[in-house]
Amino acid sequence: MNKIGWIGTGVLGSAVVTRLMEAGFDVSVYNRSVEKAEALGAPVAASPKELAAACDVLFLCVKGEAAAEALLFDPETGVVAGGREGLVLVDTSTVSPAFAVSLHDRLLEAGIRYLEAPVSGGREGALKGTMGMVIAGDEAAVEAVRPVLAGFTAKLHYVGAPGKAQLMKVLNNLAESVHMLAAAEVISIGLKAGIELETLHTALSSMRGYSTYMGVLFNRLLEPNDTVSTSLAVRLKDLGLAQAVAEQYDVSIPMGALAQQLFKLSAQQSGLEVDQTECIKLLLN
Repeated sequence: MNKIGWIGTGVLGSAVVTRLMEAGFDVSVYNRSVEKAEALGAPVAASPKELAAACDVLFLCVKGEAAAEALLFDPETGVVAGGREGLVLVDTSTVSPAFAVSLHDRLLEAGIRYLEAPVSGGREGALKGTMGMVIAGDEAAVEAVRPVLAGFTAKLHYVGAPGKAQLMKVLNNLAESVHMLAAAEVISIGLKAGIELETLHTALSSMRGYSTYMGVLFNRLLEPNDTVSTSLAVRLKDLGLAQAVAEQYDVSIPMGALAQQLFKLSAQQSGLEVDQTECIKLLLN
């Protein structure tokens, strides 16, 4: 797996590509907005077809199933049009489990081995090489790409058949959403009660109620910046997927539904493309 291709150089994709290049991997890229791809300093392909024809392993990192469908199956420019027998495609996007199974089956017919491999850890985790990943699909293909995955992940969990990795990611994202809003409530009460932010952070971080996403929110409040790690648009997409999965299995998710409404309110207030931590403004304003 010497030649790596990467499709999708948004916030997450560009961070992973940067990490892989720093680790010495030979990476070429494609992005619909050419300027974002060129800014990375890697060779830029003219189309997914061209990139697939030149690579041993190809990564996909895009928002939405419609985008993936077009990039993979466009008869003129898509990956399938240029993919050669034995190509491994690693999809780091978050999509529905059913769509992941569909991609696996259709790509297998074209001789392409599809691995669903949604990641967790955001831009910061990608740059540090500390991302977590759940991965599903052909186990031999997983082993073949493991050295590349080790370039930007610290934890890799193989979970079996197609659809299982996306299911795990949907569940994780539902938990993240609820935890973020719970943390916002706690911190907002503390601040309005007159406790200093640093004191809240120090004290709560030693208690059992502290969570990873409380830490994410504290970090943004203690060191404010405009970098978008996970946008409200992505958070709402994730919650939509969680709602669909819950309905499929006839499970009620009242906290997930409330989280969806609160993030929608936050997006109405601040816009879809701001960082998800902006949700705390609902409570502090």
